Amino acid sequence: MDYLKYDNYHTQTFLNNTYDGVGVLSNVQNILDNTPSTINIYAAKTDYTQPLRNKAKLEMGLKTSYVNTDNAANYFNVFNNISTVDYNSTNRFLYKENINAAYASFNQEFKRLAIQAGLRTENTNINGHQLGNAQHRDSAFVQHYTSIFPTAYILYKLDSAGTNSLKLDYGRRIDRPHYQDLNPFITILDKYDQFSGNPFLRPQYSNYYELVYTYKNMITLTTEYNPITDYQVEVDNTAPGGIFTATTGNLGRRDHWGITANIALNPAKWWSLNFYTELMHNWYNGKIDNLTLNSSSTYYFANWTNQFNFSNGWSGELTNFYVSPTRDAQFTHRFREQTNIGLQKKILKNKLAIKVSARDIFRDNFGAGNITNIPGVLATYHNDNANRSVTLGLSYNFGSNKNIPKKRQTGSADSEAGRVGN
Repeated sequence: MDYLKYDNYHTQTFLNNTYDGVGVLSNVQNILDNTPSTINIYAAKTDYTQPLRNKAKLEMGLKTSYVNTDNAANYFNVFNNISTVDYNSTNRFLYKENINAAYASFNQEFKRLAIQAGLRTENTNINGHQLGNAQHRDSAFVQHYTSIFPTAYILYKLDSAGTNSLKLDYGRRIDRPHYQDLNPFITILDKYDQFSGNPFLRPQYSNYYELVYTYKNMITLTTEYNPITDYQVEVDNTAPGGIFTATTGNLGRRDHWGITANIALNPAKWWSLNFYTELMHNWYNGKIDNLTLNSSSTYYFANWTNQFNFSNGWSGELTNFYVSPTRDAQFTHRFREQTNIGLQKKILKNKLAIKVSARDIFRDNFGAGNITNIPGVLATYHNDNANRSVTLGLSYNFGSNKNIPKKRQTGSADSEAGRVGN
């Protein structure tokens, strides 16, 4: 059983001065806001495993979770040091969610064959209430639905030693929205841009099909197909007054095809290399806020990881990733690349480690591109998150960690905690 609580409190001040063509101040906008948020998560689960004859195993489990969130948005317009409530933006949203789940799976191993089949059922109950204020009425909604998620795989060893193997994998998944994405409040980014949540955002469902070939632990080749319905994606549009509004919506469908390869090698005793690459194609089709999207894109991704273990306590690392230009619904993205290097020296019988590392040394990891399908608008974006850095680290090991108790790796609220966001 788990109980988690998150408290968030943001206070912001916006001061916008507008000048005419000759530089005369024509308008002053001063906005204050505070947006407190509380999330309570209660969860409990139990799992049962029963070994059977001939390397067979039966697993079953139950889980229940309850989440309630309390979100407030308090906006004030300030004029001559006097604050008045902005009722168009001020609001309070209460959200409650209960999920009850049960699963069962069976697997068995034979000489060169392994099979597994499972079924998970989830019942979801949602209650949302947007409170009113002096100028706007309140509103509420209730949802109840039950979903079934089958999984199955077949693994076959192509030779008696198990050096080569094939696996066919299938499953159905659900991805629920982050809690803050359901919050209908407006978050002001600047005078012309704002973000709002969507209380009617639906979870997305996906079916995945994979065929995997493995050679020892060195090479893995995968072909995959992943259709998604009610695909959750950022939607940008214009609001009255020339303001750009971003929210999260459900696009009808996204189909994903791809091939991947992972290669792990040891070119030398002191050098280990891991190379991962993928070639993917995505197709988007559907309608969001009266915008019809029908587009596709193909992109390439590669990641290199090099580990070096030299003599006399020296070690190093060199990593690089590259992703080609791509598209995601309304957004087109430029290529991104990042190279990192690091060098470490251990002294004092390997108890003291001195490490220097540099991240994004060529400064190519930033987001930029275009936002399409906004009627009458040409929009571009550029996000630089200051990834480039140099770090000097010192660590000292004071003793053995053999008797340190291990922390629990999983809990009953992992999936719910993953939906909290920032």
